[in-house]
Amino acid sequence: MPLTGFNMNFNMSLMQPASSFIVVRYKTSATVMPKHARLRQAIIGAVEAGELPVGTKVTGERELSEALGLSLGTTQKALGRLMDEGFLVRRQGHGTFVGSIRRPIVDSWHFRFLPPGGGPALPVFATILERQLVREDGPWSAALGMDPKGFVMVRRSLNIGSKFTCTSQLYLPATRFSKLLRMAGKRLEDTNLKKVLANDFSAPTLESEGMAWVTQLDAKDSSLMGIPPSTFGLQVHIIGRSFGHEPISFQRMCVPPTPYALKFDFNPPGPFLTS
Repeated sequence: MPLTGFNMNFNMSLMQPASSFIVVRYKTSATVMPKHARLRQAIIGAVEAGELPVGTKVTGERELSEALGLSLGTTQKALGRLMDEGFLVRRQGHGTFVGSIRRPIVDSWHFRFLPPGGGPALPVFATILERQLVREDGPWSAALGMDPKGFVMVRRSLNIGSKFTCTSQLYLPATRFSKLLRMAGKRLEDTNLKKVLANDFSAPTLESEGMAWVTQLDAKDSSLMGIPPSTFGLQVHIIGRSFGHEPISFQRMCVPPTPYALKFDFNPPGPFLTS
């Protein structure tokens, strides 16, 4: 719902009219969140409420920082995350604009979160943060077996219905899946990676198994989630299996504290070719 009628002490002349919605939402957001996370959430909320339509120009970083009483670095961190996630786009010499509307992942398997009062699962939006070849051992090599070429690691952040952010590190044997390192990033954004494995590598995920425990989240995951370092959260290790029960993927999934329920059903939500 658009926000109106809130009495705020800031200089509206510093901003373009559309950006005032960002300030309203920021001023009314939960102060327990880090400032960059509050600003990011305020912009996402304004976009999803239709207050900032696609193509709207966002106030410059310095002006927005001054209006909100934030450091320039804090504002740049929030806007940078939103540009990585596709909510904002920067046009050289023209400024920053609201990007195109993103489409949620179809048939998300492991990131199915349900509202406390019931209802459908929240939409999931995935952003690729990093892809690299990993040669060291870890729980992924114990699960998948040794590979002479190492392992492809895909790091993602997952926006869960704009309510909170999860993180994921997916490991796959490089001998079979090294092509993932060369694929265009846009092919993997907001995409069910299991579908990519099935269609591009003839490696459908037919079953999976996992273990979960509560632990202190590390600094990198906490920063991506917008929560204080060392916050306790849920860590889930998931092994995906294909034909003949062969393990083809190992995923490390981290979830911040949230009232939303995670559905622990390790069966695919539909036929395996679309899972």
